Amino acid sequence: MSEEKFPTLTEMGIEEPSDIERYTSRIEGDVDVLKIYFHRHQGEWMAKSKKFKFKRMHKNMRVNEGRVPYIATTESSPYFLRAVAELDSLVAAERASQDHKQRLLDDIEHLEKVVSRKIEDMRRQIEEM
Repeated sequence: MSEEKFPTLTEMGIEEPSDIERYTSRIEGDVDVLKIYFHRHQGEWMAKSKKFKFKRMHKNMRVNEGRVPYIATTESSPYFLRAVAELDSLVAAERASQDHKQRLLDDIEHLEKVVSRKIEDMRRQIEEM
């Protein structure tokens, strides 16, 4: 399943994409650095992470105005962009499930408050009889 849904991450050597918690990316010179953080499992002291470096593509862009007809720029490699897209979908799905979990926990807490207030009200009515 992970190979089907996340082929780029699987190619990068990530065996269980579902273990990914979050990621960061930055540019160092002409290299994109991608750091992936994994969930900490029971009994582990430190969270695990892996760092990947992707060479940026050099490109000459045409400039319409000015003295120089072309300017040298860099852009992220397509492989890096595919990895980030897969990570975005993976992390977004996890956030959605955490949001759903938090909503359910909030609903339970609210329900507990309502039930306890109702019980208190009924006891008060019984004592008034």
